[in-house]
Amino acid sequence: MSESLLRDESITMFFAGHETTARTMTATWAALAAHPRVAARLHAELDDVLGDRTPTLDDLHHLPYTLRVVKEVLRLWPAAPVYVRDAVEDTEVGGYPVPEGTPVMLAPFWTHRHPDFWDDPEVFHPDRFTPEAEAARHPQAYHPFATGERVCIGNHFSLLESHLLLAVLARRFAPRLAGERHTRWVMQGTLTPEGGMPMRIAERT
Repeated sequence: MSESLLRDESITMFFAGHETTARTMTATWAALAAHPRVAARLHAELDDVLGDRTPTLDDLHHLPYTLRVVKEVLRLWPAAPVYVRDAVEDTEVGGYPVPEGTPVMLAPFWTHRHPDFWDDPEVFHPDRFTPEAEAARHPQAYHPFATGERVCIGNHFSLLESHLLLAVLARRFAPRLAGERHTRWVMQGTLTPEGGMPMRIAERT
């Protein structure tokens, strides 16, 4: 491949494969710090399944609540809050004509907060992602990795990576926000906390 293509592919790999997961974990620690009952339930699951040992991939099947926390974080703070698709045929959306070939920006950030799909959409509630709740939901109500034929190729890897990272780290640590602050999230290629996310790392005992 050409040098320019190699550069573009490398940038895409870095942002899509690493930056997004880092942003997801940042939002996860903030959410857990702000919701102590969720954190307590998460820690109870980790303690019950893992005890003092480091989790393995096989353990993830026994940590369903840990995965629900990750999915709920991705609902409220999807690392890629918007993406673009081209209309494959003439259509109409909300009364507006959309000719074939028109780029259309889709925003999971807002779909994930739409009251037609979610009860109390601004509330952090991991049990939205029990198997029963997921099966009953509109299939396009949740799309943090985009959707359709061009869904993110790293979809399953990202969930696995975030699931394992949360299990490894939350078993040992309980981060706390450094002071009272309201986080403002801004779009900087990925969804980013403005001014960073200062936290204090407390080791669990």
